[in-house]
Amino acid sequence: MKMEGFAAWQMLIKKELLLSYRNKTILISAVIIWLLFIVATVCTFLNYNTSHKQRLAANALFRQQWEHQQRNPHDAAHFGTYLFKPLNLLNVFDTGINDYTGNTYRIEAHIQHEISNNEAENNDTAMRFGNLSFALILQLLVPLFLLFITSTSITSEKENGTLKMLLAQGLNNRKIIWAKVWANYLLIVLIILPVFTTMVTAVLYSGDMALLLTKLLWLLITYLLYYLLIALLGVIISAASNYSGKALLSALCFWIFMSIIFPKIITGMANRSYPLMSRAAFSDLVEQGYRKGLNGKDPYAARGERYINSLLKKYHVDSVEALHFNIDGLTLQFNEDYRTKAFNHYFKEVENSFDQQQLFLSLSGVFDPFLSTKRLSMALAGSDFYHHEQFFKQAQAYRNQLIKKLNMQLAVHGKYFKGDYIVGPKYFGQLKDFKYHLPPLERVLQLEKIAIFSLTGWILILILLLQFIASRSLALNHTYV
Repeated sequence: MKMEGFAAWQMLIKKELLLSYRNKTILISAVIIWLLFIVATVCTFLNYNTSHKQRLAANALFRQQWEHQQRNPHDAAHFGTYLFKPLNLLNVFDTGINDYTGNTYRIEAHIQHEISNNEAENNDTAMRFGNLSFALILQLLVPLFLLFITSTSITSEKENGTLKMLLAQGLNNRKIIWAKVWANYLLIVLIILPVFTTMVTAVLYSGDMALLLTKLLWLLITYLLYYLLIALLGVIISAASNYSGKALLSALCFWIFMSIIFPKIITGMANRSYPLMSRAAFSDLVEQGYRKGLNGKDPYAARGERYINSLLKKYHVDSVEALHFNIDGLTLQFNEDYRTKAFNHYFKEVENSFDQQQLFLSLSGVFDPFLSTKRLSMALAGSDFYHHEQFFKQAQAYRNQLIKKLNMQLAVHGKYFKGDYIVGPKYFGQLKDFKYHLPPLERVLQLEKIAIFSLTGWILILILLLQFIASRSLALNHTYV
C-alpha cells in the first residue's frame, strides 16, 4: 500500500512536469529566462575578458615604468605606482559591490590613498539598475517566475475541479501539496542547471580552479536552498488562497516587499543608524593628527627633533653628520610611520561604522531570506564588503612595506654618495609585485553564518507551516461555481 502511494506521488510529480511543459505561458517564461541567461553569459565573459586584459596591461605598463626608472629612492616613492583589484570568474557571476567601491589603489609617499575608480561612477544605467549578471537573474527573475507558477499550483486545481478527482484517487492533502512543491522545484532546477554547468566548465578551464570551484559549489547550494524556500512559500500561498488571482497578487506583493522594498528600507536604516564620516572630514583629521599629534600636543617639528635626538643618543654622537647613515632616509620613514599611524587611528572609526552597518544588514537578513541569499552570494563570489576591505588592507600593507624599503635604501646607501643618490633598473626590478590573497572559504562561511542559519531556518519554518496547512482539510476547501 505504501508502494502504491509512493508510485501515485511520483506519477503526480511527472504529471505536473508534463503540464508545465505543455503550458505555453510557463514555456515562454522559461525561454525568456534562458535568453536572458545567454545574454548575461555573453556580457559576463566579454566584460571579464575586457577587464582582465585591461588590468593585466595596466599592471605590465606600471611595472615596466617602475623597473626602468632612475631616481632617488624617495623620489621613486613619490612617483609611486598603482595596484588593481584582481578579477576572477566568480566576481563577474555576482558583481556585488565591486562596481561601486572601485578597483584601483594608488601608492604614493606621504599620502594614504583610498580605493578609487569605480566602474559605475560614469555609468548611469549601472548606478540605477546594476549590470545584467547571473546573480541578478537568479536572485530576482527566477524567484518571481517560481512564485508565479507555485502560487497558482493548487488554486488552479480548485478552480478546474480536478482537486476532488485527485482526492478520490486516494491521494491526501499532504501528498498533493508536496507533489506541487517538488515538481515546481525540479522545474526550476532544470532551468538553472545550464547556468551552473557553464560556470563550472569556465572555472575548470581557468587558472583559479583550485580557489573557485568549491566556492562555486557553495553558490549552487545557496541558490538551491533559496529556490526550495521560494517553492515552499509559493505553495503555501496557493494552499491558503481560494482563487488564482488572489494568490498571484499575494505572491507578487511578497516578491516586491522581499526583494525591493525591505532591502531598500534596511539599507537606509543602516546608513542613518551608523553614518559614515565624509572623505573631506576624514582627510582633515588625518592631516591634523599628523601635524599636531594624535593627542593634539605633539607637533610635527617637535616630534621630528625628538626623534633625531634619540638617534644621536642611541649611536653616541653629537651631530647628524657623525652618523654612519643618511639621516634623511630615517626621518622620512619616521614621519611616514606616524602618518600611517594617524591614518589607521582615524580609519578605525570609519571601519567600525562599516562593520556596524554590515552586522545590521546581516541581522536584517533573518527577516528577509532574499537579503541572506544576496549577502551569501556576494561573499562566496568575493564581491562583498569583506573582500573589498581585505584587498584594501593587503594593498595598504604592501604600500607601507614598499615605501619603507625605499626610504631605508636611501638611509643605508645614501650617506657617502656624492650628489643625489640615484638607483636604477637593477634595484627597482628586484622589488616584488603585489600579490592579493583571497580569504579562505572557511572564513567567508564563518562571517556569513547568520545568512546560512537564516536560510535553513526559513526553510524549516515553511516546511512546518506547510505540514500544518496540509493537515487541515479547510486549506483545500473551495466553493466551486
